[in-house]
Amino acid sequence: MSAYITLMTPMLDRECLLKALSDLGFGPQKVEVHEIPTQLMGYQGDSRSEVANIIIRKKHIGLSSNDIGFLATPTGYKSIISDFDRNNYGNSWMQNLGERYKQHEKVKLEKLAEEERMRLDEERKQLIEVQRRSIHERATKLGYQVKEVRDGDAIRLTLVKRTY
Repeated sequence: MSAYITLMTPMLDRECLLKALSDLGFGPQKVEVHEIPTQLMGYQGDSRSEVANIIIRKKHIGLSSNDIGFLATPTGYKSIISDFDRNNYGNSWMQNLGERYKQHEKVKLEKLAEEERMRLDEERKQLIEVQRRSIHERATKLGYQVKEVRDGDAIRLTLVKRTY
């Protein structure tokens, strides 16, 4: 019976971790995802005391292997890899996994930042439009004629009132 070794990782995002695992050959058909941590199985099919939210079952690793797991914690996923399996899934594999994770996290963060920029830009445009309409209404009530010139995103309003 191999002892499990647990290591904390800086990986916090499940989606990025799953994509990184997929990059290393453990796609959705080879990875189980559980909201409630589930027991890992040993090489003899025995239930182990260790639990994980993300599990790669031994059938996808090797018949003599144990399950590999990742337990979600508030500070990141904790990898759970047996001493026996560390030969193939040790420091080098974890380093590759971490690099792939960082790449997916970077892409996700860039996408989220762009979505936020677009949302803020849309809010800004809506605010400008509300202000433009408000100026038009107030100026018209006060007897002004409003001349509007648009240059890209810029709007220039000129209020003209003829008095004789």
